[in-house]
Order: sequence, then C-alpha cells, then structure tokens
Amino acid sequence: MEDQTEFFNFAKDEYDRNDSHDKVIGPRVCSYSLSFDYNKSEEWYKGSLSFKRDGKPIPVTFVKVDGVDGIDAASRAELIFHRTCEVGADVVLRPHKDLFIKQKYFPKLPDHIEIRKGVSCVCYDRFEPLKDWAYKVQSKEIVPYDDQLKLPLRTPDDRLQDFWRTSIGDLIRGVRSIHAKGLFHGGLHKQSSFVFFHDKLKVINVEGSLADLSLSEQDEKKKKDLMQLRMMLDVVFKKILGSKYSWKECSSVLKFFDNAECLDYPDCVEKLASHPFLLSSEERMGMFARYRRKWGTVATHTAVKKALQLSDFDRFKSWNSTEVLGSMDKFIKKSYDSHYRNYSGEVVDLLSFLRNLNNHYHQLKAFSVNVVDVDRGVQKLFPGFLELLYQHLEKL
Repeated sequence: MEDQTEFFNFAKDEYDRNDSHDKVIGPRVCSYSLSFDYNKSEEWYKGSLSFKRDGKPIPVTFVKVDGVDGIDAASRAELIFHRTCEVGADVVLRPHKDLFIKQKYFPKLPDHIEIRKGVSCVCYDRFEPLKDWAYKVQSKEIVPYDDQLKLPLRTPDDRLQDFWRTSIGDLIRGVRSIHAKGLFHGGLHKQSSFVFFHDKLKVINVEGSLADLSLSEQDEKKKKDLMQLRMMLDVVFKKILGSKYSWKECSSVLKFFDNAECLDYPDCVEKLASHPFLLSSEERMGMFARYRRKWGTVATHTAVKKALQLSDFDRFKSWNSTEVLGSMDKFIKKSYDSHYRNYSGEVVDLLSFLRNLNNHYHQLKAFSVNVVDVDRGVQKLFPGFLELLYQHLEKL
C-alpha cells in the first residue's frame, strides 16, 4: 500500500508541476476482466475495465490482434490503437487502450492455449460484431420481429431498409475521413472490421498509413478500401437475403461501385455516397428537379438531350401509355392530369412530369401527402429511371 501511495503522490506532483499547454500528465491504472473458452481460438472476448477500486466496471470487448508481416502482435496492437484513435470520425469506434492479457498459471489449464500464453488486444466499448449478428440472422436466431431497426434488410416494396441506407452512406463518408487523416484501413472486406454500437454500424481497427506512398499508390489504397467495403456488403447481403438477393436496385449500386473505381478518387467517393439507392425519398424526388434544370440550362442542354436519346432509356419511351396511366395511384394521376396536355411520350417529358410531381408534393404536403409513398409509386411505375439519370447526367 505504501508503494501505491508513493506512486500516486509522485503522479500528483508531476501533474502539479506540468506547465506545458501541449502535454498531459497523469496516472491511468486499470484492472481488466474477461471470459474465454479455452477450447477454441476467439477473435474477441467480452469483458470489463475498472479504473477505481469501488468504481463501476465499464463493459468492453477485447479484440485479439495477431502478429503479421514481421510485426509482432503487441506492436501491431499498439499501432492499431493509436491510428484508430487518430481518426476521430463518427463511424469509427474509438478504443480505450491496447493490452497484453494473459491468464495466470492453473495446473488444470493447458499450457498451449493462447490465453495462457498471452494475447495482444485492442479494447473497445462493448459492441455486437457484425459477423455474429449476420450469422444469427442467417441461422434464424434473429428474425425481423427481434431486430426491427435493421430488419428486414429488403423491405416488401423493394427498398433498402433505412438503417442500412444511412449506414452505408455514413460508412463511405467515414472511409473518406480515415483517408483525410493520412490513413487507410486495409481490411474492410472482413466482416470482423465492422461492429454495432449504440444502434450504429461502426468500423474498428484502422491500421494502414499513406505517409510513405506516392500519390498514385495512395489513390490505389483509398479506392481499394472502397472496393473492399463493396465486397463486405455483397457478402452480408447475400448471407441475409439468400434467394431474395436478385434485387435490381441493390445490384445497381454494387455495380456502380465497380464503375466508380475508374473515376478520380474524390469523384469516386462523392458519386458513391450520393447514389440514389442510399438517399431518402425526399432527396430522390428532388433529383428529378435538378436533372430537369440541366435540360433547361444552355451549358448542359445538348449533353442532356444526347444522353436521354441513348438506348438505355428506350424502355421509358411511351411512358404515359394507357396501361401506365391506369397503374398510377390517385395522387400521382392527379398531378399528371394537371399538366397532361404538356406531355408527349418522350423521355424528357417523363423527367418534366416527375419534376412537376415533386413540386406538386411540396405544394400539398400539408395535406398529409407522404413523400415515401410518392417515391414508392414512382419506383413502381418507372423502375431504374432515376438510377439511369444519375449514371448519365450526374457528371454533367
């Protein structure tokens, strides 16, 4: 006890003597506790940290770090800890500390198990691993009723569930934040790099540095992070959706990842984050007005006209056939009828109609018109039209 008292007196004196504005001095002592199964190798352990004798333990998860490419596990854990702390993005879960944890000697505990030898870990607030969650969903341990925030991933009207829509957009922007700090992740294709924390999908274990790379090598690493994110989403969606994965709208955004790889890095990130599949109904409907303005602008009119004449848009010619008009819901049909004399069957008139529909919604939303229903109706009538506009007109 005297030694401990002496240490804290020393720490207090050092704290009091500190007159530097850019240096922090102080003791940080903690005790850790965790549970493990010595019959198997684990990627993470549930446990707790205590910073006071009578303090409330903090629930945490210890993420095991192995040595790789000549870097020992302890050094790598320290590196991951500092680089993950450095990012500070909302989408990155900030770790508490890196630790080397080792079980003390017990005669009945085999010497060869890893926790007996000791493992290096990075310690985070308690989270739910995406990998474990996806497995439980796949094995029916978790069903939509149990997790209404994240399930169903694909809604009955073929939309991406709001949690995933916002999470994927946040992840893309979060990866950009990692890169802005001069770092890259390097492991975003692994489900183990993603966790749920406080109803948010977050990234852990940032490791790579861009510092010693050429500009072209930096761009390559950055784009690889984005492509690895795409790989992870593809695997998780397939695992959860199974036979329902043949989903045109979802396939379009994953394909857009592949096409975006050819763009300059800043454009690549921006185009991915603002893809219609990841936008709210309000934002999606607003895009029709923006693209219609491009048609009416001298600088972009010719390019828009040329794009709308591409064969990709052929299936939207004669968009206002009797059959389509008969399929419109009441609000959409009313909006059409208010301008019907101005509409031919040309693709540009479909764009004008959807611009007018958006304006009509904003004029009447006080009367409880739901933009989600409007967007849903447009998707049902003209599936893939907005995605094609985005593909061909966004760059103009």
